[in-house]
Amino acid sequence: KEKKEKKEKKAKKEKSDQDQDLEDPAPEASPGAEDADNASSVKLSSPVPAADKNKPCKGNRDGVTRLFLGNLPFKVDEETLKSHLPGTLTHVKWITDKETGRFYGSAFVEMLNSVDAASAVGIAGSELMGRALKINFAPAREGDVWPPVKSSTTGGQAGSNSRKTMSEKPENCTKLFIGNLSYDIDDDGIYKFFENVDAEVKAVRWLHHKDSGDF
Repeated sequence: KEKKEKKEKKAKKEKSDQDQDLEDPAPEASPGAEDADNASSVKLSSPVPAADKNKPCKGNRDGVTRLFLGNLPFKVDEETLKSHLPGTLTHVKWITDKETGRFYGSAFVEMLNSVDAASAVGIAGSELMGRALKINFAPAREGDVWPPVKSSTTGGQAGSNSRKTMSEKPENCTKLFIGNLSYDIDDDGIYKFFENVDAEVKAVRWLHHKDSGDF
């Protein structure tokens, strides 16, 4: 009798285990090393998320997206600049004289991400409207409002209506500002130029950009 009861209990247990297997199928096997590698490569080829805007990349290890552009043509405008630079340009700040509004031929620009910024720096020296561009990384300083609220600020292109007329010459003023100089100019070049109009130059002070140090 005891053997019969044990046999019945064993049969019930086996049936219960079979029913459980039917209700809870075994989980699928995890992918092997090859499958895992394929998944990783798909992820890397997807578009860079907004969170990775300043992610370090080849040619831009600090992930900078703000650039300084120098030796710009005086007739340049935002659309011309966008067409020339690789990547996506999102903001432009033209650098102008505070008093006269004259365009200095330089600007700060913001690129969409670090990769686009590196691509733009990569074409430094390329010609735009006959002028070789200077393009450098220019990280914003602490406290700077950057990027600017507007996509394009401070006017800036030659012929802009935003230019102010020059003020009258101050009494006894003997100092002149000279812009759009060649990058190869030196003191002798300035002296010789003014000799043509019988003007004597007492001294020359060269101006350099406070952020980049560029002439």
